[in-house]
Amino acid sequence: MKKKIFGAAVLIVGTGAALAAAAIPAASVTASPEPIPGIIRQAEAYASADPIAEKGMQEAVRRCMAKAGFDYTPPSSEMTMDLNGAIGFKRLTVDAAKASGYASTGPQGPHEPAPGSADGKLFANPAFTRALTGPGDTASMTTVEGLGTSSGGCRGEAMTQIYGSTENYMLATGVAYNSVLPASLSASGDSGITKAIGDWAACMKDTPYASFANPQQAADAGRAAGGQEEFRIAVTDAVCRDKTGFHPALDKVLDKYLTTRMLELAPQMAKVKEIRRTADAKAAVLGATASK
Repeated sequence: MKKKIFGAAVLIVGTGAALAAAAIPAASVTASPEPIPGIIRQAEAYASADPIAEKGMQEAVRRCMAKAGFDYTPPSSEMTMDLNGAIGFKRLTVDAAKASGYASTGPQGPHEPAPGSADGKLFANPAFTRALTGPGDTASMTTVEGLGTSSGGCRGEAMTQIYGSTENYMLATGVAYNSVLPASLSASGDSGITKAIGDWAACMKDTPYASFANPQQAADAGRAAGGQEEFRIAVTDAVCRDKTGFHPALDKVLDKYLTTRMLELAPQMAKVKEIRRTADAKAAVLGATASK
């Protein structure tokens, strides 16, 4: 059985990579008998794009597009990993629920520009898209470990300028992001996840929202309701997550599978660490010249 995993937002406008889906085998990682507590934090940091390098990509694209005659600064990319979310339950705190309902659990990062907006008009211009992504043919696409990205135009130039090559860019972003997902897919079938959901549902039985079987149902219902009802559902949901230790329980299960997966990824991680270190240095130089 294959499950398609999208490495991040389909369109990463900030750094300019249109990432295609990569097939990740489900339930392919075994649980470690000696899990490393808290290794989920290391895994999420590894899977998340390096912010310094991504700022460099943003500036490199801006400069290249200016040379092509377009005043365009791409938004920052926010390719960050939430492995609880990868299982299906993005983290939600009581404070976040009170402040914004389920907004913090929704899709993050850049999206397609709205038609009619300044950026929307730019993206509707064929000359702009050619400058940004190249001609759109197979020669301007690069695939690494089943993940594809547009590598032409200013995006491709920026990838090479900051990361050294399009392949390096892919390894340090989309491939790194997807590489930890087999552990979350395997963890999703663990009895510890079932227990955490059951404990949460038992807590919700004592609330006006007793019909929800899991936090995803609550989140879906809250977003559908909107307004103050969304806030009421979200806060009730978050309180039960807090009372039952829902997210710590998920983290503990994930640690078992991530301990195994991170050991498997050690050679790749060493390579990515060096790619990111070099990219950070190049981004810092670009930032320094931009400030002069």
